[in-house]
Amino acid sequence: MRKIQVTGRLLPFLLAMSAITNPAVAEVTRADIDAWIAAPTEGALPQPGAVIDAASLDQLRGLLPPGYIDEFNVAGVALTIQAPESYPGHPAFAAATAQYAGRSRIGTGGELENYTAGRPFSDEQIAGASPEQAGLMVAWNQINRWQYTGYQVSELSMSYLADSGTGERPRAEWGLVGGGTVSRRLTQRFHRVYLNYLAWLPEDSYRFDVPDAERRFYKDYIEFVSPFDVAGTKFVVERSLDPHEDDQVNTYLPTERRVRRFSAKERADSFMGSDVTLDDFDGFAGRVLDYRWRYLGRRQVLDNLDVAAPLVLYGGPRSRALIDRWQVRDCHVVELVSTWDGHPYKSRVLFVDRETYDVALALAFDHQDRLWKVFDPIYRQTRGVGHDANATVSSWRGQVNITLSGDTATVVHALTDTTHPDMKPSAIKRIFSVSSLTSGK
Repeated sequence: MRKIQVTGRLLPFLLAMSAITNPAVAEVTRADIDAWIAAPTEGALPQPGAVIDAASLDQLRGLLPPGYIDEFNVAGVALTIQAPESYPGHPAFAAATAQYAGRSRIGTGGELENYTAGRPFSDEQIAGASPEQAGLMVAWNQINRWQYTGYQVSELSMSYLADSGTGERPRAEWGLVGGGTVSRRLTQRFHRVYLNYLAWLPEDSYRFDVPDAERRFYKDYIEFVSPFDVAGTKFVVERSLDPHEDDQVNTYLPTERRVRRFSAKERADSFMGSDVTLDDFDGFAGRVLDYRWRYLGRRQVLDNLDVAAPLVLYGGPRSRALIDRWQVRDCHVVELVSTWDGHPYKSRVLFVDRETYDVALALAFDHQDRLWKVFDPIYRQTRGVGHDANATVSSWRGQVNITLSGDTATVVHALTDTTHPDMKPSAIKRIFSVSSLTSGK
């Protein structure tokens, strides 16, 4: 594993937070969140360069929702404010958006129809639509945001955190510099590839020349490498172009020496015993038509869309409060409710960045309308030219997943660089084939 050191005065200061106890947090309801969304942003926006700590946290109450803002109401945790910047994506994506503007439409069942490439819907279309139609437009824009070929992280970790109990103390080389207990820690490899709607390939009908491109939107490959009891567990997740078709999720379980197919409803189960489900990746990774959507308006929120550190640091009494830079972003706010009555979440609220369409923040509510979970994806932006996607794509760097009712969290870190590689058909066939799950076994 690559070690990343925290040096100088910072590490002792951060480690001292482990002795700080978090004040009791009042229960937050869906009504509280709705009132916060409807309220105007309070006061003047924080100035770039400002460092906000617990003593000055009230400045941010209009930018971070109730329940989540309390994670930062502890001594030793500070949020650095970054000037908002623009991240327009690649020129090919902008060109496809302009070429096909106004052609996409929402079908009678919520489907995305007549879509070719680029961003399906404009802000003007969203503003002029009904709440239900506008919610679906945001959803399809988010699914089809600029992502080049996808992304790859050769080593990432999932740290399972609790206030106390059996386990290890957090470590700086894990990106955890506060208190609490790490009850379990898994490492894995991840790679996603998009097969369709590739804006830079108009001469190839905007798709890769692989057989599955006729049926599949994207594929994920996940392989766990530690600890020993999960090492060798692999997943291939295939998202269909048909919005009504269930994902195909195949997993290889080394203890059983066989490949097993996940059922569709298992996407709502805890992933590997963590605080996150498959549908909670990246703030939202579900199928659009598995939910009813409703547009709630626009809201400025504080987001970590461009963190500075190669390894994101989390502090506070439970090592789950991000210590990095944040910027104020203008977001669409949408509600989604599962069409499956047995879903563990009664509803979710997503804050979706209006420019990049990355999910800035996601909130999940239980069936008593209490705020149950918070999901905060972390990204980094870099600069460059051409098809160097690190120059044009929001690079995923991690995600904190907090279960408020159980006072647990799963903090996910990219330990190596996030890359957006050029992909060849031969590599796609080799890496993402279900048959590869048992290779060498």
